Amino acid sequence: MAVTSGYALSLPATWIPIPTGFPWQSFDDPTAWATEVADSLLEGLDAPQEVRSGVREAAEALQAMPSPLPGALERFWRVEGIGGPTIVAHLYVTESDVDSAEGLMDMVRAGIGGRVQTWRVWTDTAFDHAIEAVIVAEIDGATVASVRQIGVRDGLVYLLDFLTEDPLLLEAVQSELQEIFRSIRFGAGV
Repeated sequence: MAVTSGYALSLPATWIPIPTGFPWQSFDDPTAWATEVADSLLEGLDAPQEVRSGVREAAEALQAMPSPLPGALERFWRVEGIGGPTIVAHLYVTESDVDSAEGLMDMVRAGIGGRVQTWRVWTDTAFDHAIEAVIVAEIDGATVASVRQIGVRDGLVYLLDFLTEDPLLLEAVQSELQEIFRSIRFGAGV
């Protein structure tokens, strides 16, 4: 069950938020948002209309796609290298009574199963306990890797998740996902 909580995070310049529903900020619908995204990403470029339409259609498709696990609270798109592999990460927040890194390890394979390839405990976050793990699983006949950052604070578990069939892609964005996760802050006014 996804819940809302008072947190803020920062995205590197190479990532943008994808709305999970509308209205969102100043946008009433997905088409208006996707058009603005395409115009922004292609600003200053002499891109033909079919390229602009392609980027807008890609943005709309990503906005409409279901999340890999139910209840994603936020979705982020890595927009550097548009036209290359699609890179989308999801943030989930759920209630839990987990109160240790070991308890988070019990949750790390949720929704995909598989085996833990690597993991580590983090101490430099705003969470009471936090870990990062790389999971490898067979899903629908394909080998899928996931890098997951998971933290718990005040009875809520935060899971930042990126799934891919390309382990090199996972390795390429892992440090950026760590940066996003470490940027999560709590407190008044967030």
